[in-house]
Amino acid sequence: MTEARTDTPVRGSTPPESGDRSTLTLAQVLEHPALGPHDRMPTRYRGPRRVGGDGWTGFATRLERGEELSLIRGLTAANRRVLDVGGGIGELARTVAARIGHCTTIEPHAQLVESMQGGTTSDAVSVFAGTAEDLPFPDNSFDAVYGAWVLPFVDDLDKAVTEMVRVCDPNHPESKIVLINGGAGSEVLKLFNEVCAPVSGDPYDHHGYLLATAARLLAEHGFDAFSLHRTEASVRFDEESRAERAATAAAVLTGFWYETHPKAEDVRSALEAALDHHFSARPHAIGDQAAILVARPGS
Repeated sequence: MTEARTDTPVRGSTPPESGDRSTLTLAQVLEHPALGPHDRMPTRYRGPRRVGGDGWTGFATRLERGEELSLIRGLTAANRRVLDVGGGIGELARTVAARIGHCTTIEPHAQLVESMQGGTTSDAVSVFAGTAEDLPFPDNSFDAVYGAWVLPFVDDLDKAVTEMVRVCDPNHPESKIVLINGGAGSEVLKLFNEVCAPVSGDPYDHHGYLLATAARLLAEHGFDAFSLHRTEASVRFDEESRAERAATAAAVLTGFWYETHPKAEDVRSALEAALDHHFSARPHAIGDQAAILVARPGS
């Protein structure tokens, strides 16, 4: 018997190619450290985090995610019908299209859809308005479906994952569903949970729970051959003084998470103090480490 692979690539490693085959069982995924901390695992979905188009754009335009782009490009290299669920500003869809010739993306925010449909996206990317819970495509329309940082924002977690399964053709030899979420050790999530949530009253935000729930649902629908990978991204701030970086980063993160929240100003103030300390050790970036779950149909 081949021993299950439990290692995960780190920054600078070669991303998995599309033809790589998974070796993790559902049980191994659920116990994997990338889905931690396991002692804080919730028992139910906390509900969607509300983010506006302006908040996402302000965050995403400072996000350096080269390793994520390389990983998605490698995973979809042998696919031809790829769906990006939650396209954002279109960065991932464009990198997929550049590799295989075309990518379809769906995005709920009207201003982001308009931006992608305008001059920022070529004809190689087809953009649709819609949500993860109601994908406007027939069954088996795609041979690969991925959702990058989309699960924390859906209203119905089970329905969103089930819809991804519905539109993914399980009979294609390169069929796969790829989900990217915050991983254990994410500095961005740590700021949210340790600084923002105590001020705003939000519940603990556990992205490992989202991936664990998705893995169970995927396995129930026959996508039960898994692999897990880790990537490093960072939100970068180049302002000259540390105080300016802390103030700017606090404003960006508050706009991302709390754009219309009644305690937004209190959150921003708490973040600014925490970020001033953070930037004393890591001067220009906040780590946005991710865990990537890849699910393929079992044999």
